[in-house]
Amino acid sequence: MNKFKTPNEIWDNKNIKPEAKEIYSYLYCKGFDRTVFHFNIGDIQNLIPITNVGFRNNLKILEKLKLLIYKEYKRGMYEIHIC
Repeated sequence: MNKFKTPNEIWDNKNIKPEAKEIYSYLYCKGFDRTVFHFNIGDIQNLIPITNVGFRNNLKILEKLKLLIYKEYKRGMYEIHIC
């Protein structure tokens, strides 16, 4: 059985903005127990006031830290793989 818990390394890392931490935890919960899932930016805009560019920049940070892999296949639509 998988644990439903985000990795502690993301919370301890002071180089990651709090907004990126929130986004990662939301995506982790959304994609829990799946390898790949599709995500619409509008789903998170209800919780965090963020633009598509800001969201993409946060995803780039998370991808650089090897926490996820993403691909934007249409404006505002993402395919995300949580590592």
